Amino acid sequence: MRIFEERYEARLRLGLATLAVVLMVWIFMMGAASQGHAEVRNWSSSWIGLDVLELIGLLGTALLYPGRPALLTPVAAATATLFGIDAWFDTMTALAGADWYTAWAFALIAEVPLTALLATLAIRTARRQDRLEQSARQAQQKREPA
Repeated sequence: MRIFEERYEARLRLGLATLAVVLMVWIFMMGAASQGHAEVRNWSSSWIGLDVLELIGLLGTALLYPGRPALLTPVAAATATLFGIDAWFDTMTALAGADWYTAWAFALIAEVPLTALLATLAIRTARRQDRLEQSARQAQQKREPA
């Protein structure tokens, strides 16, 4: 099943897996840096938990693409949602100054494009799966005697 052109499929899988590795490094950096700096109880744990969910979603999407469309669609959609939520809360909770600019840079360079890519992947996969199922039903109906 082809969602994107064949030449892009391997790149997409590699890109998602690479982003998962980068996110894993980011999680460890955030865990080390945010200890004792949070003003809210469990603040750093909440952010790290969100990043871990994003990591699981990226790895799941990379592993399921393109061969498991029935599972890929909800995983890619959920992961897109997580990145959208991450972008929203990063930008809305950032302190004024450098933190605010950094949050917006991450959102515009990484989180929003990933949200769009993963949402597109989920939508295209679902549509392709629907077309394949419809074709299979039509083929089955033609084989059945009237």
